[in-house]
This record gives sequence, structure tokens and C-alpha cells, in this order.
Amino acid sequence: MEKLGIDLKLIVVQIINFLFLLLILKKVAYKPILKIIEERKRTLEDIEREKQSIEVSKKELIEEQKKILSEALKEKRAILSSARREAEALRKEIIEKANREAKEIITGTKRQIERDKAR
Repeated sequence: MEKLGIDLKLIVVQIINFLFLLLILKKVAYKPILKIIEERKRTLEDIEREKQSIEVSKKELIEEQKKILSEALKEKRAILSSARREAEALRKEIIEKANREAKEIITGTKRQIERDKAR
């Protein structure tokens, strides 16, 4: 092999150096990089779980908001209906009172006229 320019000892030393370099890289770089990747993966999973939790909370809040709004609208309608009934009753009462007073005035006026005629 020496005729081809290949030194067997050099190849063996290069292979040993390469394996030694792989071992060092595994200890120094590969494991820490894998650790960082794993931590990021866990962080992303945590973020995804939190996102899903927030989505569920958001949907629940929207449903609660709709329910509260619906109840408020019902209450508003009930209050308006009650106010209309009360206003109508008050209007009728005022009209009746005005009619009674008008009748009393008319009756009083008629009596006054009759008394004046009698004199």
C-alpha cells in the first residue's frame, strides 16, 4: 500500500483521532444540545397546554357573557313592561281624577247658575 501513497499507520491514527473527536463532541456538544432541544420541546408543550386551557376559559367566558347579556335583556324587558303598565295605570288615574274634578266643577257651576236664577 505504500506504493499507492497510503500510510496504514496514519489511517489508523486518523480513525482513532476521529473517534476521539466524536467522543468529545458527544460529551461536550451533543448532550447539551439535546438537553436544550428537549427543554424547548417541553416548553412548547407547556405553552400549547396553556393555550388550550386559555381557549377553554375564553369559550366559557364568552358563554357566561352571553348568558349575562341575555338575562340583562330579559330584565330590561321586564322593567320596561312594568314601567309601561305603571305609567298606563297612572295615566288612567290622572284622567279619572281630572274627569271627576271636571264633573264637580260642572255640577258646582250648574248649582251656582240655578241659585242665581232663583234669586
